[in-house]
Amino acid sequence: MKRSLIIVLALLVTVTALADMQLKNIIIVPQPSELEVKVWLNKPEGAVYQVGESLNIYFKANKSCYVLIYDIRTDGKITLLFPNKYDSNNYIAPNVTYKLPISNLYSFKVSPPEGKEFIQIIASTSFIPIIQQLKDLGTKQMFPLLSDDAENYVQKQILPYLTGEWASDITYFYVGKAPRTGIAQLESNPTGAHVYVDGKYIGRTPARVQLDEGQHFATFYWQDQVRTETFVVMAGTTVVVTANFIQKTILNINTTPSGAQIFLDGSFVGVSPLQIEVQPGQHTVLATMPGYSAAQQSFSISPGETKTINLVLSPEEATLKVYSIPAGASIYVNGQYRGVAPSSGLTLKLPPGSYSVEARMSGYHSSSTTVTLNPGETRTITLTLVPIVRKGTLNIFTNPVGASIYVDGNYVGTTRSTGLSVQVDPGTHTIIATLDGYQDTSVTVNVGSGETKRVDITLPPIIRTGFLLIYTTPANASIYVDGRYVGVAGSSGLRVEVDANVVHRVVASLQDYEDASVELQVAPNETRTIRLTLEPIVKVGTVSINSSPSNALVYINGYLKGITPLKLDLEYGTYQLVVLKGGYYVEVLTLNVDRKSVNVSVTLRPIQ
Repeated sequence: MKRSLIIVLALLVTVTALADMQLKNIIIVPQPSELEVKVWLNKPEGAVYQVGESLNIYFKANKSCYVLIYDIRTDGKITLLFPNKYDSNNYIAPNVTYKLPISNLYSFKVSPPEGKEFIQIIASTSFIPIIQQLKDLGTKQMFPLLSDDAENYVQKQILPYLTGEWASDITYFYVGKAPRTGIAQLESNPTGAHVYVDGKYIGRTPARVQLDEGQHFATFYWQDQVRTETFVVMAGTTVVVTANFIQKTILNINTTPSGAQIFLDGSFVGVSPLQIEVQPGQHTVLATMPGYSAAQQSFSISPGETKTINLVLSPEEATLKVYSIPAGASIYVNGQYRGVAPSSGLTLKLPPGSYSVEARMSGYHSSSTTVTLNPGETRTITLTLVPIVRKGTLNIFTNPVGASIYVDGNYVGTTRSTGLSVQVDPGTHTIIATLDGYQDTSVTVNVGSGETKRVDITLPPIIRTGFLLIYTTPANASIYVDGRYVGVAGSSGLRVEVDANVVHRVVASLQDYEDASVELQVAPNETRTIRLTLEPIVKVGTVSINSSPSNALVYINGYLKGITPLKLDLEYGTYQLVVLKGGYYVEVLTLNVDRKSVNVSVTLRPIQ
């Protein structure tokens, strides 16, 4: 690639201005989240750079995201470094290390005077408006000055517009010489809080960190609480920074069943399950629910303790009153005899639940039902018993004999030359006769109590075949019915005889075309026309793309497809292939996919 004019970005610093600014109002501190982003320089954090020395910025994230990188100068000015006019693509892949400058059109060099300077990175998994706004600005201007008032810009122009899943990180360096240092001992009550110092994640408390003398701030996160402490480090000394969190006293109340009204020390506090904050000491909790006996428990809770109370409410008994028609039937509950139902009914006390209730009486068919009783409920049911009557007789004859007979849906036997005799209840009945090779035949008959009735049924034979008339577009496709080759469908079609009332699969096949198929059935003696259209086969090749070194971004016709090594399927044709990686020249190739397997190897040239 032909080199263009190198642009030098001076990272200006001023030694006095930061002393007058509040770092906690300038540096963005994220909350712990699944998105993590890191930024660092080509020297260790806090290293010294001499005037005129080159400086490189490295960064990566654990998820695909959009990033912004800006310089916080000690004179209170903020300069946007990335994205810029020369490196505009600020969407990065996960777990890939990127280096600024990416291109060779510019470089970063350190300028006087001596002092401390911060480089901050912001990452977001979505393209939020602040990302769009700063990207548009950075790609139109040459490393634009965002503001000469860092506190006001960060608090009003950046922080309010960070939404969704986002994270940040920060690093710093010194120009000319490093200041003297001291130690900050970071504590919290309780321990185990996440802690950031000057926007940099340190770990969990207790923690210890070496810092340059001067003003700093620590941000502590514990559960849903956050504390920010500003402190001053003096050279050669240790300063202890402590964050005190409010330890809530929590009471969890569960009941069986749930949904009970809860009273704490006589006051209603909600419906179970319930979590509330309480004062330490002695308390009494009461649970009530309609249909259940109240449950109560006294307990003691200590400051900062989380206590769980489980209360079981016993259901009140339900009342079931059972009548029978006629009166005097014996009553059984879940198969157990419980007494006789007089004209005034039988009253039973039962625990809540579901029950099978049956009434029995000599000369009558038994009657039963299922009932579900709720706690404290009173329910009335009436069971009507039907008198037992004499059976009727059906003598059933079929032509031909040997048919299977179903009466009211129930199989009763096979006819012989002497017929089939069946005992049935008086009334109307449906008789169905079935026999292989013949159509099912149904008749309805009425028989009286004690009556004998002859029933004659003639079954018509089944016509078993129909025809398919098959056309294809284009013509002359090979035709398969249920996997069997049956011929070629010419311009006048192909006629095929098939079983009737059976689902058949018809497949048309022709070289260089996708198979076309349909499933259908025909009625006896029916001729059914089928028209199948075959689509031309779209040829696809498998492309394997490798690069040296690997982990390079791959774009096909301008779209990001992944990271090398990469394998993907493409339709036959010609494509533009772009392979790029931070620190290497971009490679642009023409990719021809004209066979089933295509291999592409790209050697990337490092940018000197």
